[in-house]
Amino acid sequence: MNTACYHCGLPNPDERHQLHLGDQVVTFCCVGCQAAAQTIIDNGLGDYYRFHNPDQTPAAPPLNPREAETLALYDRPDVQADFVHRKDGANCQATLMVDGVSCAACSWLIEKRLRQLPGIKSAHFNQTNHRCQVEWDSDSIPLSRVFSTLFAIGYRAHPYKADEEEAWRQRTSRRYILRLGIAGIGMMQAMMNAVALYSGNIELQHEQWLRWASLLLTIPVVLIAAGPFVTSAWRGLRVGHLNMDLSVSLAIWGAFIASVLATVTASGEVYFESVNMFTFFLVLGRFLEFRARTSVHASGNALLQHLPPTCMKWTGAGFERVAVRDLEQGDRIQVLAGELCPVDGRIVAGTSEFDESRLTGEFQPRPRTLGDAVMAGTLNQSQPVEVDVTHTVKDSSVNSLVQLLERAASEKPRIAELADRGSRHFVWSTLIITGLIGAIWMAVEPERAFWVVISVLVVTCPCALSLATPTALAQATTTLRQWGLVITRGHTLGHLAEITDLAFDKTGTLTEGRYRLETTVLTPHALQLGLSESEALALANALESASEHPVANAFQEAATSSARVSLDDIQLHPGSGISAQDDQGVHYRIGTALFTGATESDEPEAGEQFIWLSRDNQQLARFSVKDEIRSTAASALEALASLGIRCHILTGDPNPARSRAFETLPLGGEYRHGLSAAAKLEWVQQREQAGARVAVVGDGINDAPVLAGATVSVAMVSGTDLAKQAADALLLNGNLRTLAAAIRIARKNRRIIRQNLSWALLYNGLALPLAAMGWVTPWQAAIGMSLSSLLVVGNALRLRK
Repeated sequence: MNTACYHCGLPNPDERHQLHLGDQVVTFCCVGCQAAAQTIIDNGLGDYYRFHNPDQTPAAPPLNPREAETLALYDRPDVQADFVHRKDGANCQATLMVDGVSCAACSWLIEKRLRQLPGIKSAHFNQTNHRCQVEWDSDSIPLSRVFSTLFAIGYRAHPYKADEEEAWRQRTSRRYILRLGIAGIGMMQAMMNAVALYSGNIELQHEQWLRWASLLLTIPVVLIAAGPFVTSAWRGLRVGHLNMDLSVSLAIWGAFIASVLATVTASGEVYFESVNMFTFFLVLGRFLEFRARTSVHASGNALLQHLPPTCMKWTGAGFERVAVRDLEQGDRIQVLAGELCPVDGRIVAGTSEFDESRLTGEFQPRPRTLGDAVMAGTLNQSQPVEVDVTHTVKDSSVNSLVQLLERAASEKPRIAELADRGSRHFVWSTLIITGLIGAIWMAVEPERAFWVVISVLVVTCPCALSLATPTALAQATTTLRQWGLVITRGHTLGHLAEITDLAFDKTGTLTEGRYRLETTVLTPHALQLGLSESEALALANALESASEHPVANAFQEAATSSARVSLDDIQLHPGSGISAQDDQGVHYRIGTALFTGATESDEPEAGEQFIWLSRDNQQLARFSVKDEIRSTAASALEALASLGIRCHILTGDPNPARSRAFETLPLGGEYRHGLSAAAKLEWVQQREQAGARVAVVGDGINDAPVLAGATVSVAMVSGTDLAKQAADALLLNGNLRTLAAAIRIARKNRRIIRQNLSWALLYNGLALPLAAMGWVTPWQAAIGMSLSSLLVVGNALRLRK
């Protein structure tokens, strides 16, 4: 029989609740722990208890009817509206905060159990911030089942809220500052005492008094400031995983205990100042790494927190203040000067300037006029505008940005995995080497053996090796976020440093994506039918209303005063056009000449593009639309060329003629026109099979396959949701020069990681023999290790420039 609960570890004197595990009888403190353990074991997850470290809190009791009824509320669409993202159809995604997590075993159990449920497509738990990202099929499993499953194994979950995570970040930061303060005070006072002790000009009673004073100063340092290192090392040992905190804990507590014995017996050396110094610099390095790692998420959370909770909505009789969460797509709102736009939308009345620096990092206000898109979180600086809602709060650009950042945080790049694996092997090897060195010194000079072992443990602590990669990655990601490029995949930075070719989509990527309707030409067939120009525009607008392509905006603006047309069965044909039919079964098409059945005899003027409209395969009209090249395109291509990147254009535009502006672009690669989504992907695959490393920049639905298939892909923030979800990075400010800056940062990041790893290995390689020969005292080892870690962190901070 056990005297402690098998599940939570609390005292269990009466041992009332029991389970039979083979020949073993295990006991529990409450029915909640028993039910949780029964659920875990029944689902084949008994290995959880092999390395579980109880958090000393009993599990929740089994669900009662009232609690089950409460969890069932999470199945209601109005409740899910605040935190569930519907990707397509029944495919849903949500981020949950999970309470009661105490160790790596909990993380393992949560992911394993959720993935066993039918309808769960993915479940990723981030032990750093206790967030669990779940993707499921709502037709196969209700969301309440996810909550009740977590409840059954001893964890409480609730929807993630940005303000709660920010509160957690602030609490963690305060804990680090508290630990730093305790270790700093202890270090300064203990070093002052050490100066007196090492001076040699001090009486015995005063020397002993200084030792006891240093002991009292060091106790809170090892218990509070160094406590988390011991906890982490113990959890790792229970899992069979050796982390760098094991070496740290052995060194700190070994030096502390030996110094305590020397103080009590009034003989031997004390190294309280080494313990304090070692702890202080170690906590400082971890704190800097924590700040760098969480700064990107903090900026995204701040955006969500600052969005206004209410806004002015048009109700037919005037504008009334309503809750932002109640807005629906198509609603019209008024954004006053000095207000943040609460949702994504399009301006339908008024002109103004918007500060987009919170999203893009560029502080120059951008003019926005009729038909222009505005994003949630941007500040209206000039005058009131009226905006039609295109995306509600849960689908807004800010919310999508936070979700993409969370996806990136849950993925670890290969170089980080290799560094983690290397640090584990390094711990094994250093412990073995330390043991051998200690055995040799015990045979040669036993009185010095212990302190030599302590020096070796401290000097070979792989802190610098473990901090080398995550610190640099976190800082590079933060810098790129400030410049307007958000990394949404863990592998992006590593691959971005290796690319040799960059392929651009044309419309909405190299161009502004702000089409203007230039001319409308009716065919003889349209004239015979008595079709007017305004009616043709109304038909075109009705067809294009289902499209997110930038060309649809040109028809929306031109047809605002035209009669509305109702069409059914609207279907998108990426790379070709759109089809639909009316209530009388008449079929309409808009798009390329080939798609609509037109025979294109006229060539468009420079910079123009022809769009054709047909009815039952009979041409009705030809529209000429025009787009402008981005002002940063030429300088961006020049900057990319200077980095040795070959730039290409892959466009679905069937027109083989380039405008004069495109002819003047410094394009070092190919110009491919009339490409379908499959053809673009095939082109990229052929280039990569030939040894190239290709990055793709796009924004449309037809770009999604190639964005998903390329080595690295970047989507424009103005692009379609499908393109943004498929991409590895998101360009927020539309400044194409950011791409060249991103490649430079990625290459610099690779160099810094290699420098950090090289330095960490070189330092340990040089310091180990010196410490093994007894030439390095513990306090010198503490300074060396601490400076090595700070050098790695400081080198990573160079990525800010």
